[in-house]
Amino acid sequence: MSLPGNYLDGHSHAGKAVMLQRDAHHLVFTDGVHTHRYPAHSVKFLAGASGLPDQLQLPDGGVIEVASAYGCQHLTRRQPLPARLLEWLQHGWPWLRLLLLALVAAALWGGYRNGLPWLAAEAARRTPVTVEQEMASASLKLLEKTSGLRPSQLSPARQDSLQKLLLQAVPHTSRYHYQLRLVDARELGPDIIPLPAGLVVMSDQLVKRARSDDELFAMLAHAVGHIEARHGLRGLIRTGGPSLAVSLFTGDSSTLQAVAPIMLADMKYSAEFEHEADVQARRTLAARGLSPCLSAALLARLDGPDHAAANLLSAHPGDPAASADMARQCAPAS
Repeated sequence: MSLPGNYLDGHSHAGKAVMLQRDAHHLVFTDGVHTHRYPAHSVKFLAGASGLPDQLQLPDGGVIEVASAYGCQHLTRRQPLPARLLEWLQHGWPWLRLLLLALVAAALWGGYRNGLPWLAAEAARRTPVTVEQEMASASLKLLEKTSGLRPSQLSPARQDSLQKLLLQAVPHTSRYHYQLRLVDARELGPDIIPLPAGLVVMSDQLVKRARSDDELFAMLAHAVGHIEARHGLRGLIRTGGPSLAVSLFTGDSSTLQAVAPIMLADMKYSAEFEHEADVQARRTLAARGLSPCLSAALLARLDGPDHAAANLLSAHPGDPAASADMARQCAPAS
């Protein structure tokens, strides 16, 4: 960096125009004829009074007046810390600049990846039950149109007993009014679909494949685990991103209600959500004195060569490690 200055040698009142530079350890200036070098540590910087130039005092009594305060400080390495850091980033260590950019990008991505789940959970918690009920109702209507759902063929008494079975799986602290909607789902096959606000859709085909009401209770308890944790709503918000979450925080649910039916009707739960629902279901089963292997036994039978329960199994993939661990726990003794 070169800087113009006015050199006064201390003997004459006349100044000389000079150009100043600094190398690693010296202050260097020239008037075009003579070049002078001084150890940088021997040069003192004096800030000028208002309207007057700054000065560099030389060890031999000479003075250089410099109009640029920042440039003068730059030559003497007395810049403020932010200025020195800026210079370092601009003129040295290019690889370090790339590293800093990578770190900033990683921090932004980490904030998005870890912050969005929290934002989705908080936005879901603040969503009114009435909004969830509207989403569930719209999703059920869409399922009826697109999946060929028909009224259940089960007897009214059987439907009533299954509704009571569902209510037994609901925590006493739940904020939802649970309702079981039984349907004849010949296209979907054995299936159970938890929707927001306590609406559970279960097919006749799943009821018929179960060997006991205890197996059905285990499936219902798992569905309740999804609903209580608001997995459907949280999954929607995660997919929609921060803008959707922010709109819910501000009380605008119109966008969510527009996309909810399509997404909820084809919801595929993450391994994280499956684990949370499994934990809740096991607690419910344990409180009833039932085995945690009941739903695993039913799902194992459904996962046959006919792929009759493909929709159910794809919507609840689970974690492979957790599934393997459960399989070992539930394996019959040899």
